[in-house]
Amino acid sequence: MSQSANSDKTRDPIARRRISELLQNGKLPSLEELLKRESVSLDELALDLLTHQVEIEVQVEQLREANAALEVERLKFETIFHDMPVAALLVDPESGAVTAENHKLRKMFPRRFNDTSGIHYLRHLGENRFDQDRISLGLADCRIGSGADVKAVSLIDKTPESYLMCDLRMARMEIGAEGAAVVLTIVQPHDRRY
Repeated sequence: MSQSANSDKTRDPIARRRISELLQNGKLPSLEELLKRESVSLDELALDLLTHQVEIEVQVEQLREANAALEVERLKFETIFHDMPVAALLVDPESGAVTAENHKLRKMFPRRFNDTSGIHYLRHLGENRFDQDRISLGLADCRIGSGADVKAVSLIDKTPESYLMCDLRMARMEIGAEGAAVVLTIVQPHDRRY
């Protein structure tokens, strides 16, 4: 075994001990502080750099664990959302664009939501200008408040002769680590007319 390999093995426990001491005292030196010193031995500099490396490795591991936990929560939310027994969709409150829809909504509006070309807007589900304006007002209420109800609105599935009379229940939510706003919209049909 070479002398450098031996010294690497002895530095690691020393570095870990030093990290715990520095963390306890709250005095982990920054790289800037290290470079400002007038005289620094190579061993001291190597030890400080190793200390920083170990600290970064600990932070990377914490980030991996946090990302894994977020992924579990995201999958849980997606499973709940897509398997809901009611038709639901997620809408961007600013633009009104539909960002996600569940399988129940796809069954209600197969021609509209099985077409994956282009962006779908909640407003465009309205059969006529009056219904579209009421949907837009509901979204505006969600932007400034927490929720809105749009009662007895006609929603179409691409063609005017296939529509449903529905109630829309909208709730503003914050999703994700950044707290991105989204409007969860539940679509409750009254009856079917074709």
